[in-house]
Amino acid sequence: MTNFSLKRKITESAIKHAQSKGIRTIHDIEISGFMCTIYRRDLITFSFRYRSKLTSKRPVMKIGRYPSVSADEAREIAKKMSLGLAKGIEPRLEEDAAIKAQKHIEEQQRLQDATIIKVFLDTVYRPHKERMKRGNEDLERLDRHFKPWYQKRMPELSKADVTRWHHELEKTGLAFLTIKRSYDVLQNMLNIAVEEKFIHENPIKNVRLKRPVAGDDQGIDAIRSRRALTDREIDGLFRGLAIYTQDRKDMRRRSRAKKSNRHLPDWDHLTYVDYVVPAILVIYHAGFRPGDVYGLRWENVNFETQIITKVIEKTAHHSIRPTSFPISEPLLEVLQAWWEQNGRQRTGYVFPSPKTGRRLSASALGRHPWAAVKKFGGLDENLDLYTLRHNFASQLIMSGADLMTVMKLMGHRDIATTIEHYGHLTADHIRNALDALNRPAKAKPPFKY
Repeated sequence: MTNFSLKRKITESAIKHAQSKGIRTIHDIEISGFMCTIYRRDLITFSFRYRSKLTSKRPVMKIGRYPSVSADEAREIAKKMSLGLAKGIEPRLEEDAAIKAQKHIEEQQRLQDATIIKVFLDTVYRPHKERMKRGNEDLERLDRHFKPWYQKRMPELSKADVTRWHHELEKTGLAFLTIKRSYDVLQNMLNIAVEEKFIHENPIKNVRLKRPVAGDDQGIDAIRSRRALTDREIDGLFRGLAIYTQDRKDMRRRSRAKKSNRHLPDWDHLTYVDYVVPAILVIYHAGFRPGDVYGLRWENVNFETQIITKVIEKTAHHSIRPTSFPISEPLLEVLQAWWEQNGRQRTGYVFPSPKTGRRLSASALGRHPWAAVKKFGGLDENLDLYTLRHNFASQLIMSGADLMTVMKLMGHRDIATTIEHYGHLTADHIRNALDALNRPAKAKPPFKY
């Protein structure tokens, strides 16, 4: 192929002639700027070149590729461009305007589609929340309580929608605070949509959930939840943990009986078959929140001093100062047994995910494992895992520990929190003080001058 050019009317025969002679470019003699470029036998293109009166540049407009676009079709396109140019309509500017208009239409459509809750949730909010420590827990709340709304558009939400939704969940027996937590996640999603300019404003920004009308039982549930476990419940808890372990061992033994599963590790000699039992025991013996158990690392545990030093996750946004917690003898036994079983690791999560090795998810204990333990132990199915933490504090107070000590061991930032949650358990101490005050005073000896 040479670099020779040819001035000739662009036709099919002209293209074949140029190919045979090794000519690279054909300039049409009828339409100024119309040309055909032959790069190689299978790559031949048509284009239109002109001088812009606005920029003085000479842009080249692509018309098409031969033979998908024939010579006659290319000529008609070039002719229209030439006629438009004569009327002051520049092809490049017209094309840019068309592209810009199309992009605007597509962007408006994208924004319109993204106002649908499900679309915004999947494309924007879900990736945003998955980066956060408890993000998946919030996403599960949305899936659990707002799925009927997923095809609604965010700007169309109203106070009536919220009121109906609230009343329907109340009928299922959900506590007000549980409903409010889910509603707060929805509000957060809508506020993010405003920040990202998908909607102009949060349509239910000023809609507040109304607490149930106060009655004689107001506050009873909160008091019942922040309590000590009964002796029967403690027996049931440890029985449930033991049966859970034995049940898992039996399942593994049956699996290994099959020839195809003989490669599976034998669990009969293990103290703990997985993270479930030791993690629950850490909550019971240390009073940790589940999140602090999930985030516990071997670097936090000092077996020599028998102290756990850890930043409390719930208050980490206020302070990253670590808190020290003494390790009791029962807790020491649990941690040492788990440590020995896992190769005496010095770093990493104490309870890593068996699948990923990373931090356990927020629901790692809260659903199937805890439900199984309760069932095996004959415990109330409504008994919350968090009650183990409340039991820890309650037992401390009823054993005579002062509220300041309980505050430190519970990782509270303020003594007011401890008083609010567990102050009612100090009633016996108050009663003892009153009894002492009301006892008859001993006879005083006569006063001597």
